[in-house]
Amino acid sequence: MAEAFVCAGAMLVATDLAADALDDLVADLTPLCSALGVDPPVAAAFDASDLDAFQAFVGGAVRRAGHIDGLVNCAGAWRAAPYGELDPEAFQGSIERNLTTAFNGCRSVLPEMTRQRSGSVVNVASTAGEFGSITPASHYAAAKGGVIGLTKSLAREVGEFNVRVNAISPGPTDTVALGADTEEKKRAAGSRTLFGRLGRPEEIAYAALFLLSDLASFVTGHVLGVNGGSRL
Repeated sequence: MAEAFVCAGAMLVATDLAADALDDLVADLTPLCSALGVDPPVAAAFDASDLDAFQAFVGGAVRRAGHIDGLVNCAGAWRAAPYGELDPEAFQGSIERNLTTAFNGCRSVLPEMTRQRSGSVVNVASTAGEFGSITPASHYAAAKGGVIGLTKSLAREVGEFNVRVNAISPGPTDTVALGADTEEKKRAAGSRTLFGRLGRPEEIAYAALFLLSDLASFVTGHVLGVNGGSRL
């Protein structure tokens, strides 16, 4: 996503829990930004489930750029577990990582976006939140279902300010988060799509870029399935 946004000319401000990963991201993208004549990326590591930290992060970005055009909320975590093995702590942890992080991001940027009367938010949901999780993970599905409800409700609240809130709902995608550590597992997951393969990370990124851009200027409250036709 970061590379796609930079290639589209965006001034990128990124966050993650892992400071080392952000350092690598900045190092990788700075030469590309230079070649494209785009400001180099800025990054800060913090826990996105901490609202105060998120608001401070966004405040710094606005002071640097003067405005904020878009936000992609893609923080999250997935761990399979049958419902009978879930304790309240595990359930709450999934909510914090997958839903609270999205709420905090929206809460941090929407005041500025409504003030400037422009902006676009893209939340990352999941097919699990739409149809239920194939692998036992009801806590994850519940959190991602909450992301969808949050998206649709906020779109209603901020539409009058020309601010859009949408979500993308990825299907099985070839990332570490998929949990498929062998080629056999990847083929099995990919077979659930109509293309018979896994999605590629850049295909998810392009969907987010579309929803952020003016190409989607009349799209809000929508959940865009980027899942290769997978449903079950």
